[in-house]
Amino acid sequence: MKKRYAVLGLSVVLALALAVPAFGGPSNPIASVSADAKTIAEKALKQAKAAKKAAKAARTTANEASTAAGAASAAASKAQKAADTAQSTANTAKTAADSAKAAADSAKALAETKMSNPTHFEGEAGSSASAVGCGSQVPTGGGFIVLGSDNDAATVTESTQYLSGWIVLADQIEGTTGSNWEVVATVNCATAP
Repeated sequence: MKKRYAVLGLSVVLALALAVPAFGGPSNPIASVSADAKTIAEKALKQAKAAKKAAKAARTTANEASTAAGAASAAASKAQKAADTAQSTANTAKTAADSAKAAADSAKALAETKMSNPTHFEGEAGSSASAVGCGSQVPTGGGFIVLGSDNDAATVTESTQYLSGWIVLADQIEGTTGSNWEVVATVNCATAP
């Protein structure tokens, strides 16, 4: 019977040695693989958590970028609308300026076909009348000058074109004193086309 207990004891020691390598038995390949798999799984879990955290941060950044892009797009749209309005105003102003220039050019061309070589003449001073002529030109307008220290005592009764010149007639204002005044006819002339 001692042999049986010895065999049984040795069997238990052998079983324990196989199950627990610390007792000096060979290492258990299943336990080794399980330990390696657990380590790998823990590393993978740790990496997955880090990846999830990075993904969350990336998503937050992407959302912020999307919001900023939306605001920039709205600002760009507003700026484009303002630029379009400014361009339209500039186009209208250019059209008006072009029309004004065309009208001015037309008026200048018409004026050049009507009259040229404008000149101004003054006649001789007279006590009640003065006349001045344009010579070979035609009168385009005229007027008068009253000279003298008593010029406020004179009244012009006629200032008009006469033939190819200008004539002025003047009188003493009734009730005034001082007759130190003279009248001078003036005329603007030009060459007819």
